[in-house]
Amino acid sequence: MRAASLFTLMAATVSTLVTAAPPAPGAAVCADLAKALPATAGNDAVLTSSDGQPYTAAQTGGFNPLNNKLAPACIVQPTSQAQVATVMKSIYRHQANYAVRSGGHTGMAGWDSVQNGVLIDMSKLTDFSFNVKPGTIFVEPGLRWGDIYKRAAEYGVAPMGGRVQHVGTGLVLGGGLSLLSPQYGYACDGLVSAEIVMVDGSTRRVTADTDPQLFRAIKGGGGRFGIVTRYELKAYPTGTNEDKNWYGGSITALTPEGMDLMVQYTEKFVAATDDPKATLLTNVGMLKQNGAPLYLGSGFLFYKGTQDEFNAAFKDFLSIPGIIVQAQPMSYLEATAVTPLGWAPTQAYKWMGGSLYPNSAPTGWQATWDNVKAFLHRNEAVLESAFFSLTPVKTNQIEQGYQNGGNAIAPPRGKSYVHWLFSNILAPGTTAFPQTLESDRMAFLKQNPSSPGLPLFLNEVDASQKTFQSYGWFPQLLQQYYKADPTAFSMRKQQGPTFW
Repeated sequence: MRAASLFTLMAATVSTLVTAAPPAPGAAVCADLAKALPATAGNDAVLTSSDGQPYTAAQTGGFNPLNNKLAPACIVQPTSQAQVATVMKSIYRHQANYAVRSGGHTGMAGWDSVQNGVLIDMSKLTDFSFNVKPGTIFVEPGLRWGDIYKRAAEYGVAPMGGRVQHVGTGLVLGGGLSLLSPQYGYACDGLVSAEIVMVDGSTRRVTADTDPQLFRAIKGGGGRFGIVTRYELKAYPTGTNEDKNWYGGSITALTPEGMDLMVQYTEKFVAATDDPKATLLTNVGMLKQNGAPLYLGSGFLFYKGTQDEFNAAFKDFLSIPGIIVQAQPMSYLEATAVTPLGWAPTQAYKWMGGSLYPNSAPTGWQATWDNVKAFLHRNEAVLESAFFSLTPVKTNQIEQGYQNGGNAIAPPRGKSYVHWLFSNILAPGTTAFPQTLESDRMAFLKQNPSSPGLPLFLNEVDASQKTFQSYGWFPQLLQQYYKADPTAFSMRKQQGPTFW
C-alpha cells in the first residue's frame, strides 16, 4: 500500500512537471497573440494548423515551395503598424524564431517562412495613396508592383519598383532594379521615408533628415533593420496609360549564335556611353517544353522616346540573325507588364548572382555564359528551366544613388557594370534541391567570381553569398546594424542576409 502510494505520488509529481514545462517560444508567442489580436468580422489575425484551410492558404502563400513547405507555429496577418508592433514585442520577449513575408518571391530557402516559429504575413496591409504636393506615393507592404503601377498611372506617375508586376515591395529593401533605374538609380534610391517596427517592437519613422545613417542602411539592408510597414516613394513622371511615350518590348533568339550575340552585345551595351533613357534585361538559358529542353534567349528592351531612338539604342540586338522582335509604342504601365514571372508557385527554385565589369576577362562575359551552358547540359534532367540574366547598371544609375544621399550598396563610381542572375527552377511538385545539383551550384559560384570591388545584388543571390560584405558601405552598415539591434536579435532569430 505504501509502495503504491509512493508510486502514485511520483506519477503525480512527474505529471505536474510535464504540465508545467514552458511552451516552445513560437507557441508562447502564438498564445500571447491569440489574446492580444482577437478575431474581427470573422477574420482571424492569428492562424494555427488547427484553423485548417485558412492556415494552409497562408502557409503556401509564398512563391517558393522551399519556403511554403515550412510549418510555422502560427501565421499572423496584421492589419496595422500597431499590430505588427504587438507581434514583434511578443517575439522579442519570448526570443522566438520568426520570418516576414511580403511578396514571397525570394529564391532563398527559409527567408520568408519559418519552421515552428512565427510567420508575419503582410498581405493584408494594402493601403495606397498619392500625395500631390511633395510628389510621393505611400504604399503598404502587402501590395504588389502591378497594383501600385495601375493606381499610380491614374495620376501620370510611378515609383521605382519591380520589373515584374507580381513581385512585392520588399524589393526596395534589397536595392531593387526598375525600368526607371537607368534614369533615377536603384529602386531604393526613390525611398523618401519608411515607417518601421524595430526588433523590440518600438516604432519609428525614418527619413534622411531624422536619421540619415539608418535611412541609408535601410536602402539595401534587406530588412535587417526592422519591418517596414509603410513606404513613402518618390513619384516620377511617367504618364498615364493613354500616354504612349515609351517604345519597346521583347526579342527572342532561338539559335546558339543568336544567344551568344545577345550576351556579347549586352557587354558592348554596358561598355558604351550611357543613355539613361534605355533599359535592358537579357536572359539566355533553357526551359522544358513537353519534357524536352529548349534553349533560347529573350530580351526586354525599352526606350523612353521614339521608335527611331529605340532602334538606334538597340541596333546591335535588332541585327542578330533570325531575331524575333515584338516592339511597339506603349505606356509605362504597359511596359511594366511585358516581363513575365517565368515560373509557378509549385516549382522549387534558387538563385545565385554576381557582378561584372565589361571586358573583365580575356574572353569577356562569353566565358561565364559558356560555363552556364555546360552547367545546363550537366543538369538537364532535373532542371525545368534555368536562365542567365544580365541587368546593366550604368554610370547615371550609380551616380543617382549618391546624389540622393547614398545607399548601402555604394558601388564604385564612374564605370558601368552588370548584375548577373543564374536562376535554377525545378519541375512542378518539387520541394527540395538534389544534393548533386546543389554541389554543382556551389562549384559554379566559385568558378565564376565577380569583378573585384563590385557589389552583389541582394535580391538575386544565393543564401550562402556574402552580399553585405561586398557593399562599398559595409563597415558603416555593420555599425548601424548594431546600433539598431544591439543584441543581433534578427540575425539570431530570423534567416536572411548575414553580416558575418
